[in-house]
Amino acid sequence: MDLGGTWRIAAATEGRRRTFHEFDHDDSRWTTMPVPGHWAQTAPDEEGTDFALEESVLYRHRFEGPSEAIAATVGDAGEGADDPVEGRSRRWWLRIEGLAQQGDVWLDSSYLGHTDGYFVPHELEVTEQLAARSEHLLAIEATCRRFGDPDNRTLLTGALQDPELCGVDDLIVGGVWRPVRLRSTGRIAIRHARAVCAGVDTGEGRDQPRARLELRAVLDVPGGGPVDLRTRVAGTEHVHSHHAADGENRVEWTVDVDDPPLWWPHALGDQHLCDLVMEALTGIEVHDRRHFRIGFRSVAMRRWVLYVNGERLFVKGANLLPTRPLLGTASASEVANDIRAARNAGLDLVRPVAHIARPELYDAADELGVLVWQDLPVRGLMSRSVADEARRQAREAVDLLGHRPSVAVWCAHDQPYSRARRPGRTPAVVRRQGPSWNRDVLDRRLGRVLDRCDGSRPVVSHTGVPPRAPLLDGTTSELWFGLHGGRAADAGPVLARVPAMGRFVSAFGTPVADDQPDVVKTTIETLRRLKYRPTGGFLLHALADAGAGDAGAGGGFGVLDGLRRPKSGWWALVEACRPLIVVADQLPESVRAGELLDLAVHVVNDTRADVPGMQVQARVLGPDGRVVREHRWEGTARADDCVLVGRLSVVVPAVTRPGRLTVELTLTDGDNQGDHLAPIATNRYTTVIS
Repeated sequence: MDLGGTWRIAAATEGRRRTFHEFDHDDSRWTTMPVPGHWAQTAPDEEGTDFALEESVLYRHRFEGPSEAIAATVGDAGEGADDPVEGRSRRWWLRIEGLAQQGDVWLDSSYLGHTDGYFVPHELEVTEQLAARSEHLLAIEATCRRFGDPDNRTLLTGALQDPELCGVDDLIVGGVWRPVRLRSTGRIAIRHARAVCAGVDTGEGRDQPRARLELRAVLDVPGGGPVDLRTRVAGTEHVHSHHAADGENRVEWTVDVDDPPLWWPHALGDQHLCDLVMEALTGIEVHDRRHFRIGFRSVAMRRWVLYVNGERLFVKGANLLPTRPLLGTASASEVANDIRAARNAGLDLVRPVAHIARPELYDAADELGVLVWQDLPVRGLMSRSVADEARRQAREAVDLLGHRPSVAVWCAHDQPYSRARRPGRTPAVVRRQGPSWNRDVLDRRLGRVLDRCDGSRPVVSHTGVPPRAPLLDGTTSELWFGLHGGRAADAGPVLARVPAMGRFVSAFGTPVADDQPDVVKTTIETLRRLKYRPTGGFLLHALADAGAGDAGAGGGFGVLDGLRRPKSGWWALVEACRPLIVVADQLPESVRAGELLDLAVHVVNDTRADVPGMQVQARVLGPDGRVVREHRWEGTARADDCVLVGRLSVVVPAVTRPGRLTVELTLTDGDNQGDHLAPIATNRYTTVIS
């Protein structure tokens, strides 16, 4: 039963807090708003309250309860009741899919409990309240604090309230932003459920692959007794028996599935998805049921290279900011379209930066074969007070997303260092060498929780942390060449001196529209040339600007604006991420007449097939458009490899006045017939002859 619709709200005051949950409280002057929704969307009320500035809001909603719940308490079932799901043995639960950020919930003046975590679904039992009467009052006090001190964060909203990522200062995202429902179960209820594909065994000597599912259920069993947990998936039925104690029981078990249809990223194969049904039953009576849409695949990371079902994959990806500053206001198609845009750009991976996104994003990623690097909503320097709650929400994240085949990596913490805007005399890389409670305590704890709850996926403790003593083993790098001074082409020489900086790049880009094409093209080409030696992949920051509407239409790091219109960097991203590209060394900013240029030319092949008989043509054009130098090579571009084609040497021609030197590269397939071969890929570089 859906409880969405029009609810009444008012700003929380001390007087209202004492009585707002009572039936006879007068709410006739309260304003109304739709649920699901955020209270910041609501117009000022009669008292002039600007809800966009409120940190605590009171909700009231009257509804008629389901008729079958009247006088249907578990204790009235009686001995010999034949159908535990019907009539008197039915239990009822209030399910709140998402409440930002914290809430206290009452039903019919009875306090039900507390919620915390904007993305966490909460279920509270309401059997007795629904049985007592037909008309009901649901009351919620919801609280969402302001962003506060960036170097002592107490909010687990991550990117949703971070001004750098959401694009809005002092944004309050509070609200019952996901659906609210009533659901019923039999005597036994599945309070929490988790399904994880632990891996797929395709080893030698095995005729067909075998997948292993790791399952977990938290059961509420009044009075205890025997319980069967039945699962059905991909033609396999399995029953796990458990003798339950009275109250809450945590049950873990595994199920092997022979010859499952495998799920692959779109670059490697098809995306087969299966329905998994988990049921709690006694005898033949089903008390509760959970559904999952699951895919069978294994994922691993070795030396920052991802392997899916044993196949390595150089991942080309982009960071995703919240679809809109108020995440609940985005339509389902808007959320899913970001995944479609990523795939259309040739990307394999997306990363919802420091937030857990809407379900539609993961549905689209599962269906389209786009991998997800999943952050927890933890960013910057966190207060020590959040440690316990952050660990709980890490477990909830695995429950929520563990069955998703697209989710490939867990990341505990984004950029766990100070956001102080005043530059110090000590370089940031040196300041970050010392011990830190966030990096050394909080992140390790969160990493252990993720690894213990889901050992099937790689876990990254944090991003953007440089190598530190004594192990000198940092995590991902952020390459801001072309943003904080210098040129994007400077990345190549730096990575040649410090290869560890190129193992996996979790952010690069620029918000300057005129510079975007060069930064995107140059950085991606540099990293793709280092494919597996040592680079395992990259994430552009970002695919699209935060927000939608005119206020979010431009000015951010995205290669799409807030309305998802292409910016200047979009086309550079599409060209640089094609499966087969031909690239040369980056040209200097300027050259002099008579100077010798010696350029290495590579072909990068991300496909799974060799390209035999390829032909590469390189032409150097002077300022007048005449060909100064031309060279051709022939050979084979090996599958999933970066091949050195050869070197192009040219002496810069003399000019009477400054002009441009241009290098043009064309890759063609030797299987084409005729004098005019269709190009597979082209590229172009220019510099100034001074």
